[in-house]
Amino acid sequence: MRSKIDCFLVSTLPDVAAQNSLQLRDDKVVNSIITLDVPEIRSTATVKAIAADAKARYTMLVTKPTPFIMGQYAAERMLRAAIYTGAAMVYSDYHTVSNGKREHHPVIDYQEGALRDDFDFGSVILMRTDLIKEYASSQTADYKYAGLYALRLWLSTKGDIFHLNETLYTEEELDTRDSGERQFDYVNPRNREVQVEMERAATAHLASIGALVDANDYISPDFHEQEFSIEASVVIPVYNREKTIRDAVISALTQKTTFEFNVIVVDNHSTDSTTAILNEYKDNPRLIHIIPERDDLGIGGCWNVAIDSIHCGRFAVQLDSDDLYSTDRTLQQIVDAFYKQKAAMIVGSYRICDFNLKTLPPGLIDHREWTPENGMNNALRINGLGAPRAFFTPILRQLRFPNTSYGEDYALGLAFSRRYRIGRIYDELYLCRRWGGNSDAALSIARQNANNLYKDRLRTMELRARRRTNEMRSQPAQGVEIDMDSSLARFFNRQLEVWDDARRRYNALKNVLTRELHDDATGLTIKAQYNPARIVSTGARIDKAAIRNRPCFLCKGNRPDVQMVRPMTGEQKHSRLDLLVNPFPILPTHFTLPAHIHKPQLIADVYPEIYRIVDAYPTLTVFYNGPECGASCPDHLHLQAGTTGLLPIQTQWARLSRSLKQLYTDTDGASLSLVQDYVCPALAIRCASEKSFRHLFKILYHALPAHEPEPMMNIVAWRVEQETVCVVFPRRRHRPACYETGPMVSPGALDMAGLLITPRKEDFDSMTSATAGCILREVALDDDAMATVIDNIKEKKRSGDFELYMQKVPHVTVGIISGEEISFSLNAPYMAKGETIEGQQKVVYSEGSILWNGNKYRELVFTPSQQHHGDEPSFTIHDVMIGIDFHWQRREAQTFTGILRMVVHEDKVCAINELSVEDYLSSVISSEMSASSSVELLKAHAVISRSWLLAQMRRRHDEQAAGSGFFSFVKKDNELIRWYDREDHTIFDVCADDHCQRYQGITRETLPRVREAVRQTKGEILVSGDEICDARFSKCCGGVTEEYRYCWENINKPYLVSVPCPYCNTTDQKVLSQVLNNYDQETHDFYRWTVEITKEKVRKLLNDKLNLDLGSIVTMEAMERGKSGRISRLKIIGTERSFTIGKELEIRRALSDSHLYSSAFDIEDKGDRFILHGKGWGHGVGLCQIGAAVMGEKGFRYDEILLHYYKDAEIKKIYR
Repeated sequence: MRSKIDCFLVSTLPDVAAQNSLQLRDDKVVNSIITLDVPEIRSTATVKAIAADAKARYTMLVTKPTPFIMGQYAAERMLRAAIYTGAAMVYSDYHTVSNGKREHHPVIDYQEGALRDDFDFGSVILMRTDLIKEYASSQTADYKYAGLYALRLWLSTKGDIFHLNETLYTEEELDTRDSGERQFDYVNPRNREVQVEMERAATAHLASIGALVDANDYISPDFHEQEFSIEASVVIPVYNREKTIRDAVISALTQKTTFEFNVIVVDNHSTDSTTAILNEYKDNPRLIHIIPERDDLGIGGCWNVAIDSIHCGRFAVQLDSDDLYSTDRTLQQIVDAFYKQKAAMIVGSYRICDFNLKTLPPGLIDHREWTPENGMNNALRINGLGAPRAFFTPILRQLRFPNTSYGEDYALGLAFSRRYRIGRIYDELYLCRRWGGNSDAALSIARQNANNLYKDRLRTMELRARRRTNEMRSQPAQGVEIDMDSSLARFFNRQLEVWDDARRRYNALKNVLTRELHDDATGLTIKAQYNPARIVSTGARIDKAAIRNRPCFLCKGNRPDVQMVRPMTGEQKHSRLDLLVNPFPILPTHFTLPAHIHKPQLIADVYPEIYRIVDAYPTLTVFYNGPECGASCPDHLHLQAGTTGLLPIQTQWARLSRSLKQLYTDTDGASLSLVQDYVCPALAIRCASEKSFRHLFKILYHALPAHEPEPMMNIVAWRVEQETVCVVFPRRRHRPACYETGPMVSPGALDMAGLLITPRKEDFDSMTSATAGCILREVALDDDAMATVIDNIKEKKRSGDFELYMQKVPHVTVGIISGEEISFSLNAPYMAKGETIEGQQKVVYSEGSILWNGNKYRELVFTPSQQHHGDEPSFTIHDVMIGIDFHWQRREAQTFTGILRMVVHEDKVCAINELSVEDYLSSVISSEMSASSSVELLKAHAVISRSWLLAQMRRRHDEQAAGSGFFSFVKKDNELIRWYDREDHTIFDVCADDHCQRYQGITRETLPRVREAVRQTKGEILVSGDEICDARFSKCCGGVTEEYRYCWENINKPYLVSVPCPYCNTTDQKVLSQVLNNYDQETHDFYRWTVEITKEKVRKLLNDKLNLDLGSIVTMEAMERGKSGRISRLKIIGTERSFTIGKELEIRRALSDSHLYSSAFDIEDKGDRFILHGKGWGHGVGLCQIGAAVMGEKGFRYDEILLHYYKDAEIKKIYR
C-alpha cells in the first residue's frame, strides 16, 4: 500500500519500549516510529508534538505505556479501514491480558452522543495526519489532561470515528477493579482537576456544534399549574426485594414533613415474599400499593404507573427498593429545595455503604461537578447525575420515563436539564446499599458495553434535541399549536387523561366534518363545521327564567369533580379568571376562562385580560361572546381561548390587513381600523402594549350603539409576531331569523370569525356561502349603524386634544413621609374632625388605625381654617427624609401649605400634602434651581415639571379606573430588570423626594424669578398628539440624551428620543450654580468621570442590596446599551452563577453605596477590581438641565430649549 503510518509510542521502561517498537519496525505500512517523551500523554502539548513530527498520511497513537502485541497485519487492516471509509479516526476491538489470562474485549460503536471522556477506544487508534495538523494549528486552549479528548471531539465534527469490530491487538490490563467501583472515578475529588478540564473541552465542543444549553433560557416551573391533594409522593418500584423492601418502606413512611405525603410502591409482579410484606401495610393510608396490569415493565415503566396514578403528589421522589433515606427529614429537604431553587428536578447526594450501613469507597457521592452555570452541559459528558432524584410531577408526566431498567433516570435528567433548572442538594440525603443482589455491583464487559451504548444513545438523542431547540429559538417556528413543553399543554393533556367524556369529544373532533364555502362577493373563504356536541351551546335557552332554573355550570360548586382548574393568577397577577378545559370543543385545544365569582357577562369587567392572555400565551386565540351574542352562560363572566391560526379571518388576515381603513391611531403607533373586505362589519385593534389596547378598546366600546346590559359584540384576539390583533364584531341581533326554521346557527365569536358551527347534519349539508354570509350580516350592525360607529370614532380623534383642557387649576397629592409615628406642628389654625387645631401634634400607627389624641381613625384631614387671617396657613413635619438613597440623604423639618392628610398604608401612617399644581411647581423649581437661573431656563423647567406631573396624575387615574396596576420590574431566576417610577405610588400622585420631583413646600423661600416663570407659563404643557408628554429630565446627559425605553418601560415615546447635546460640557460655575443647588454642588466631574471599585466590593454590594450570591466576581459585561451609551442590561459573572441586572438606576444603585452618576460607563477589568469610565449624571432622558442652562445663557427662548430636547412635541395651554 502506498499510504504509510507514523507510529507514536509512549515512553516507558527501555525494554518495554524496545519490544513495542520492534514489532512495528518491520511492518511495511509503518513509515516511522516515534517515542513520545512527554509528562502527560493526554495534553495539548502532546497533540502539537505529534502534529509537528507526523509526516505520513496517517498517524497511529498507542496511548498506554504497557506492553502490547499487534495482531496479524493489524496495522494494515486498520489502515485499509481508514482509507475505505474516509474516517477521521479508526479504532478496533482487542484482547486484554490480566493475571496471565487473555480475554476478548469488544468495544462499542462511536456515535454523536458518545461524549464520555472515558469512552473505551482501546490503546491503539489511527487518525488522519492532515486533520491532526489542522487541529493543532487552530487550537487555542491549552489542556494538561483534556488535549486528546478535545482532539477526538473535534475529529468527530470532521469525519466518522469508525469502529472496526475485529480484534486487532492485545494489551495488558492493569485496572482489575469491579465495574461498580470504577464507575465513580469521575466524582473522586482526587480527579477534580482532570474533570474540570474535560468539562471545559466538552462545553466548547457543544458550543461549536450548536448544542449548548444556556441557563438564561431556562423556564421557571409554576408549581401551582395544577391542583394536587398530596404535596409529595415517595415512589418505590420493586421486584423481588424481600430482603430490603421493608426497610425502604419504613424509611419512607417515617419521614417528618409539614405537608401531606404518601408512598407509592409499584410491585412489578414479585414472585418472592415482597408482595406479602407490602400487604402488611395495607391499613396504612399513606402506603399506596400498586400491582401493574402490564407484565412487561422495567423500572421506568413502573415509575410511569406511579406518576399516572391519581394518588401521585405534586412532587415525585425516588427511593430504590434497596436503599434508605439518611434521615427522617430528607423528604422535607427535597420539597423545600424545589421552592427555594425554583427547579423542576432535584438531585441530592448519597453515601455508598454496605448492608450494615458501613461506608464503602468512595463514600459520599455529591456530584459537585454539577454547577448551576454548566451542569446541564457537563451532564452529556458523565454517566450519572446522583441520587435521590425528585421531579415536578406535571413535567414528569409530560416527558415520561423510558420503559427500561437502566439509564431511565439519566434519560429524564438530560431531558429536564434542556429546558428546566435541576436543583442540587450537596448534603447527604440517601444511603445507597451495596450487596450481592445489586444489579450493578460487578458487570461483565458485555453488560458494561450494553449500558454504555444505551447511554450514548440517550446522549445522541438529547444532543440533537438541544441543537434543534437552539435552531428553533434562533428562528422561531410560525406554528399554531401550543408549545408542548408549556405548563398549559401539560394541564390540557392531564385533563384529557383523567376525564373520559372530554377526551372522547376531543378525539371525535379530529374527525369532525368541515366544508369550505367560497364567498364570491369578497373572494374570502369561510368554513362550516358539523359539530353535533355543540347542540348544548347552540340550542341553549338564555332567557331569564331558564337561567334562573338551572345551576350555573361555570360556578366551582357545579363543575364535575373531574374537571381540573388552573388559576390564571400564576402568570397574570391582576387576573381574576380560572382556566378550564372546555368539554365541548370547537378547536383542537379549547379553554373556558370563568371569573372566580358568579357575575354577569360584561366585557367592561374583563377586557384587559384579553390582551394579557394573548401576551402570555401567543399560541392561543382569545374570544368573547356577549350576553346576547352567543354566550350560553350569560350570567357568569367568562372568556374562551383555543388553538390559534385556524379561523378563516386569521388564515386570510394578511390579505385583510392590507385594506384596513385606519380610523384612529395613538402616539405609540397602535391603530383602530375598519376591516373593509370581510363578509360582515368588523373593527380591528392592532397594538403592542396593554396601555394602547385599553385606550383603543375604550374608544371602540363607547362608539358602539348603546344597549343593555352592554353594547352587543363578539371579540376575537390573537398574536401576529410582536403585535396583538383584536377584531370586534359589532352586533344588533342575538340570533338570525332562520334559527327556528333552519339552518340552526347561533353565531358566536368563532362563527363571526368565519367558522360556522352547525350541530345538525342537514344544516351542514345545505349551507352555502350566500346563506352563511346572510346569517353573519343579519346579526351584525347594518350599514347605517356602522357608519355612526365610524363617525363616533373619528369624532373622538378630532376631539381628543380638547380632553386635555381643564376648567380650573388642578390639585396634586404629594406623599411627604411614612412611618410608625409622625410628629408635626400646625403653624396656624386648622380644622380636623370638626375641631380647630393648632400647635404640636403626633400621630401613631396602632392596629391598623391612626392614634391621635387618644382616639383611633382610619384617616385624618387637616384643612386650613377659613377664619384665619394673615399669612397663608402652613404646617411643619419633623424628620422628613430627603435624598433617599443618595449620598446627600439627611433628615430635616419641612414646612408646607395646603391640606394635610394622614392615612394608613402598609402598616404605617403616611402624610400627604394636597395643594394646587401651580403652588407645587413653585416649590419644586425653587428646590431644583437656584436664584441665578435665567428666566428662560426657569420657564422651560416650569413647563416640563407641569407636564411630567399632569402625565403622572392622568396615568395613575387611568390605572385605577381600569382596576389594574402594572409592574415596574421583570424578575427571573437569572435576571432582575427593574425601573423606578411613580408607578410605585398608589395612594398619592407623587412623592416629595428626588424619586419623583424634589418638593420641599415653603421650607426654601420661593424665588421671585421662579414665581414669575410659573406665572408666565401657567397651564402650559408639552403634548404629543392627545398625550401629555411624560417630560423627563436629568442633571447632565453627558453629550447625548437617552431614549425612554432604556431606562423605563419597553415602549417608545416619540418625544423622548436620543438627541445630541453639545451644551452640557461646561465648567462655568455661573452656569453650574443655576442647576447644582446646595448639596448638589458636592458632586464634581460629572461630564466625564472615573470610579474604581474592587470585585470584592461588587460582591458585597450585590449581596447586601439585592440579596445576590454569585460567588467571587469574575467580570461584568454590558448586554444592552441605549443610544447614549447607558447600560440598560448588565451581566455580572461570578464563580457560582451569572446574573443580569437593569435598568439604569438599578445598575447605578447596585454598584455603589449610594448611586453611580450614571450607567453610561465602559468597564476596564484590572484583575481584582474594575475601573468604570463614565459620562453624565442621571438617566439622561429628556431635558439635560446643565445643557438647558447653557442654552438659556446663550439667549435661547424657553420654547426653543424645550423643542430641542422633546422632539416633535407641542406647547399648549390647558388652563388659565
